[in-house]
Amino acid sequence: MKFGELPIAEAIGAILAHKLYDSTGKLVFNKGHVLGESDLAALRSLGLERIIVTQLSDADLHEDIAAERIGKALAGPMVEWRTPGVGRANLTAAARGVLHVDVPKLELINNIYDGITIATLREYSLVGAGEMVALVKVVPFGVPGARVVDVERIAEASAAILRILPLLEKQVALIVTGPEARRERLLKSFHGPVLQRIRGWGSHLLEPTFVAHDVDAIAAAIRAQASADLILVAGISAIIDREDIVPSALLRAGGSITLHGVPVDPGTLLMMGYLDEAPVVGAPGCVKSPKTNVIDWILPRLLTGERLTRANLVSMGHGGLLKDIAERPMPRSATDG
Repeated sequence: MKFGELPIAEAIGAILAHKLYDSTGKLVFNKGHVLGESDLAALRSLGLERIIVTQLSDADLHEDIAAERIGKALAGPMVEWRTPGVGRANLTAAARGVLHVDVPKLELINNIYDGITIATLREYSLVGAGEMVALVKVVPFGVPGARVVDVERIAEASAAILRILPLLEKQVALIVTGPEARRERLLKSFHGPVLQRIRGWGSHLLEPTFVAHDVDAIAAAIRAQASADLILVAGISAIIDREDIVPSALLRAGGSITLHGVPVDPGTLLMMGYLDEAPVVGAPGCVKSPKTNVIDWILPRLLTGERLTRANLVSMGHGGLLKDIAERPMPRSATDG
């Protein structure tokens, strides 16, 4: 591929690099126009003898062809692609769900050639059906075909550079803990915000259970909800330690703790664990807020059926500092998570 200035007579078959206007400001030729013999008179009428163009060789691919092949290579399960021209491929979600990105492979691809760029939403973004999740843009009017083959080979070596895990319809249990005298107030404060989130994600919140804030009562409640797809435990007191009441109750119920202390704020006091295959989340106090917090990062992934590991959770620290919630005590209180 060659880029530069040529006499107009030698530019036949080349691609015009810039828009050209006449003396009145009217567009004569758009950039990307392939110059033909019939264009010479118009160029001369503009007073031009030389013109800046791109010339593609037989080893090069036109920007639109390159973008199409790259978009097709990147699109994994539940990701659709289309090529509207001008060297673009738009990749969109085929269903509402969570975006997964093979970030190391994406970085390799973006480092192959200056003219090949792929921009995506942040990994694990919750996206709607039809929402754009990535853009392929071939910057020049063409790129070496060998570099597009490099992209395709990297994509083939990945399970999927881009894929969407759709949200599934799940049964979610909510266990609220505290003293009997605070039952109604606690149920009201947790039930509304949790219900709004769960419904919004296309799942069903079961009738909440209220129990005393002690190990035996919570353990029994967890076992009683073992048939649910996801169990949330929230209550009068935040989880301060791995050996606190809620983690101890999960262990007594026969479950396991994946992590207590997730590097996302608001929400660092969240506990993640499992009872057999069912996720058990010890929710921090910020679950009561409608503002984005750790719950909005974790629950959608669980509702796709993904099993979160300790590594998944600790990786959330990059970008995990979210906007503060004005209703929270200042400085951040241990009771608020």
